[in-house]
Amino acid sequence: MRKYFQTKEKDADGKIKTGVYAYVGGVLSESRFYGFPNVAQGKFGDVIYIPAVGKLDDQTKLTGPSALRDLVSSVLKSVLSKSPAYSTLKASFEQFEGNIKTEQTDEGYSLQSIEQDITAEISQWGTAFHLTVNPIGLDDLVKNLIGHEIQDEALGPGQQTGSYGQGFQRSLIFTLIRLAAKYSTPKPKPKKKDFSPYLTWLLFEEPEAFLHPSQIDTLNADLRKLAADDCAQVFLTTHNPQFVSKKIEDLPGLARMRHSNGTTQIGQISSANLADILAQNQVDLPAWQAAGLRVNADDLNVDMESVKYVLWLDPRRCGAFFAERVLLVEGPTEVALVNYMLDQDLLARPKGSFFVLDTVGKYNIHRFMNLLGRLGIRHYVLHDADNGKLQVVDQTIRNSSNPFTGGIDTFADDLEAFLGIAKTDKPHRKPQHVMYQVVQGNVSANAMNNLRTKISALLAS
Repeated sequence: MRKYFQTKEKDADGKIKTGVYAYVGGVLSESRFYGFPNVAQGKFGDVIYIPAVGKLDDQTKLTGPSALRDLVSSVLKSVLSKSPAYSTLKASFEQFEGNIKTEQTDEGYSLQSIEQDITAEISQWGTAFHLTVNPIGLDDLVKNLIGHEIQDEALGPGQQTGSYGQGFQRSLIFTLIRLAAKYSTPKPKPKKKDFSPYLTWLLFEEPEAFLHPSQIDTLNADLRKLAADDCAQVFLTTHNPQFVSKKIEDLPGLARMRHSNGTTQIGQISSANLADILAQNQVDLPAWQAAGLRVNADDLNVDMESVKYVLWLDPRRCGAFFAERVLLVEGPTEVALVNYMLDQDLLARPKGSFFVLDTVGKYNIHRFMNLLGRLGIRHYVLHDADNGKLQVVDQTIRNSSNPFTGGIDTFADDLEAFLGIAKTDKPHRKPQHVMYQVVQGNVSANAMNNLRTKISALLAS
């Protein structure tokens, strides 16, 4: 859809375009969508916006529009039509009306006497005046007679919702909105050929705000269940990697926004792009086999590429999606060492957000280069050259260079040789072994300076 507010463009009738126009088959129609704007606008369903900072009262007030009021009203609307209790209440009001009008004050005044006096004054017009006591309707019941409180299991007495923290309040807001959609009155079936999507579009800004990590996971799962409904769409903005799905099939749903020089740049992987990435990751595997490298049969299956990404894209690695620049290294040893140098001011912290990403080995660097490149994330590569023993893998890394690859550099042999320290006899101890040597001062100042110079030069490219 496209809505015109002001334009010089004209439609098929030669009139200035205004209102809503629909894209049909990828082409913008020349006729307004469902004619007049007020008709078209009613066809879009409901939009619910939860801001990063908001008041719980806005969603729990019963005197005006709110999620809680919609929830209560939707239930009572069906209940009151067949409720014996409400029928009794209405009959009581009718009896109350008849009795209260005749009851008098000490001076002898009553509502009935007011009626009679006013009627006497206007009787020449052939009219009479009556006072009525209206029964309690749905709106009056919700607005004036229903309240709410939180029952705290530890404190006992009911508490006002404002007594709780922002994390609880935002969770309650989401719960109310989700249940309001669940309890809403069923929509009538649309007429044949009528466009009636009944879409609920949830806009959630920074859903992670004020929540503990475990609560974020629960909220993430709830949002994904809601988004799976054919009549719901969830759109959230976040700075939290926990909301990045581990399901590689959902990766196209991730759009990376970057503001630069007054414009917003979007990096997103379509389903077709994702298929291309998975296929590109395997292009050089036959060359690896020809060079004598062992490649498991499963690794030649493109579905294995999806499995690898699922295993690797944990919340920590997904932090790379939120960085302006990413340094790709072979494993946790380099991650620990570079972050240590940054923390100890042994390496100047790059300008802007920066992330060091463990690629789970040299053989997978090209996979992350392909992924980050399609998302529009600038990245740099630092890996072991292994004295040229794995030239075919080194060539794959170079072949994976893309417009967002800032630079590629290597250690002639490996990190330990560059630092001038012996290797550990157990590969799984490499991270702790290297860091112990650095912390104990067994790495020369000259070697540390050389490492700082190498990394700084790479990131400056």
